[in-house]
Amino acid sequence: MESEIFAQFPDRETFDAYWNENYVPVTYEDVKEAFEDFVTSAAGHIFLSDYEENGCISKADFKENLSQEAQFTFQDGLTEVFYDKNPELYETAFAIFEESQMNGGKGGDIARIYGETYQRLYQEFLDRLFDEKLAK
Repeated sequence: MESEIFAQFPDRETFDAYWNENYVPVTYEDVKEAFEDFVTSAAGHIFLSDYEENGCISKADFKENLSQEAQFTFQDGLTEVFYDKNPELYETAFAIFEESQMNGGKGGDIARIYGETYQRLYQEFLDRLFDEKLAK
């Protein structure tokens, strides 16, 4: 028996069309205050301790050396803003993910555009944070 969510979105092309029709863009300005407030409240200590002690914080590798707390905070901030601007898209993508998990991964790539967009935004926003708040 086919699930309701897979009946509505049987393939990636159908979900992509739904996404393109409904997606409200998320911008750095949407997360800027939360990201920068976290950096300020942490007094800039947002990196793994050995990386921070080295004192050489470069744009080339700073994302790979963020502390777990910083990663979670930035991801949570982006997720919250994404959900606020796109609640139906978020819930639909999550429902597809959950359903695919229950079906052994079948249909897991249907909502791939959500994950790709989220990861692109996360990387872009961390780059902007570095440029605007962390670059010396």
